[in-house]
Amino acid sequence: PRFLLDQLSSGGIVIAPIGLEEGEQVLAKLTKVGSRFEREDIGLVRLQPILRGVAAVI
Repeated sequence: PRFLLDQLSSGGIVIAPIGLEEGEQVLAKLTKVGSRFEREDIGLVRLQPILRGVAAVI
């Protein structure tokens, strides 16, 4: 989400999946440079969504 990226200072790095919730996503490294971001794709991933309340059941 954009509000998380806005909290980074210049030089800050975020590793995050980018893409639709279902199907393949790209794991990307986003580095903040001044007020913009540089993106480096790491590879394809398929992550499961985080579900509320699942940890309480397990």
